[in-house]
Amino acid sequence: MLSDTTAPAEGLQDKLTALEQLLLAYGRVAIGFSGGVDSSFLAAVCARIMPASTLLVHLTTPLIGTPEQASFERAIDGQADEGPHFKLPVLNLSVDQLQLPQVACNDADRCYHCKRAGFTAIVNHARSLGFPTVIDGSNASDRSDYRPGMRAAQELGVRSPLMEVGFTKDEERELLRAWGYPVWNLPAGACLATRVPTGEELTREKVDVIRACEDYLHDLGLDQVRARLVGGCMHIEAAPADVSKIAALGNTAVNDGGKAPLPAAIESALRNLGCGHISPEVTPYIHGNMNQ
Repeated sequence: MLSDTTAPAEGLQDKLTALEQLLLAYGRVAIGFSGGVDSSFLAAVCARIMPASTLLVHLTTPLIGTPEQASFERAIDGQADEGPHFKLPVLNLSVDQLQLPQVACNDADRCYHCKRAGFTAIVNHARSLGFPTVIDGSNASDRSDYRPGMRAAQELGVRSPLMEVGFTKDEERELLRAWGYPVWNLPAGACLATRVPTGEELTREKVDVIRACEDYLHDLGLDQVRARLVGGCMHIEAAPADVSKIAALGNTAVNDGGKAPLPAAIESALRNLGCGHISPEVTPYIHGNMNQ
């Protein structure tokens, strides 16, 4: 709950008020809830103003990253030492988009077909339970990004209140932190399909290797990493602070281009996880690097 001691700045309070009014105008809503920052922020707001009229709908798929799945599980477990919890009803659906040829072929429309399959499941189940309006976490920060999946959501009547009001991700993080939700600093995640270049087939084997590699790197204490499988070669990208951590693990230094040699121990571990070819350097993570 937002207390008097955690009230946001006036401009942000006005935006929050506008968001609350919009959500209340929707009536009963189902949130497409991944466990990431955006959907968690929506859940936090709805939990404050309309808990009896909100349903969280989560998709468990082979394409969701482990940090996001773990965040979802923490959010609904109600563990007292993990901060406040939404205390909202949750519907967990299993959807395997890799079974769809339009997704597995990984062409330029993959994201559209993947999102359409996911949101179709959410919309159908939500409406059958009496929640006619489905909302997602697309925000103002997404306007300049390449997100063909947003078209699928719009076609299915999914609303994006954060985008309508103009909330940015930084503003969401600010309020989640003020309200005590640990998800406020969860690094930006993305569907694991984005680790494979457009035009290269998506398979469960590839996705499993990518997930295993990223999980291993997170276990080393790295926060923002991507394991990109390009033409059968694994490329590791990381945020600048994480590149420095990797360099320290190998007793090397980050060069002027922000790159560092991949330590032999990490390379060996990645090979054991199923990587046949590995790029010898870790390079800086760039948001949207695989967008086509």
